[in-house]
Amino acid sequence: MIKRYLAVAMLFAALGMVAYTATAAPDAARGAVEQLKTAVQHSGFSQNYDNMQTAKQHLQHVVNCIEGQRGPMYDGGAGNPCEGKGNGAMGDAKAAGGKLTAAATWLDLANDIAVTGIKAKDIKKVKAAGWATQAVLEHAAKEVR
Repeated sequence: MIKRYLAVAMLFAALGMVAYTATAAPDAARGAVEQLKTAVQHSGFSQNYDNMQTAKQHLQHVVNCIEGQRGPMYDGGAGNPCEGKGNGAMGDAKAAGGKLTAAATWLDLANDIAVTGIKAKDIKKVKAAGWATQAVLEHAAKEVR
């Protein structure tokens, strides 16, 4: 009798996981796309400022959107315009699968470029990193369509 209850409990647990996975993927996809859009926007903002601190802050926003709060370069002190939109565009893209898996590679590259801009000592390099980050993110967006 106990084995039957255990088997039934395991069946319900398995069905629950299937239902969770079925709903998690669309949510991850939506989150990845929203965070990607916001990252593109902030990479553009980083190019519009001659103030080093402000330009770098927008690149940090890009990193925060791509990595999410658990990312190694995440800095909540800079602000996170993607808060509440997902768990980081890169992680959400991987979780969603499908077309978004290909976008994750581009997101990773954009993140590396944005980090390079954050570490730059010259405003021209910061702005160039913003431009390059935006170009790569826009390519990632094409992968999603």
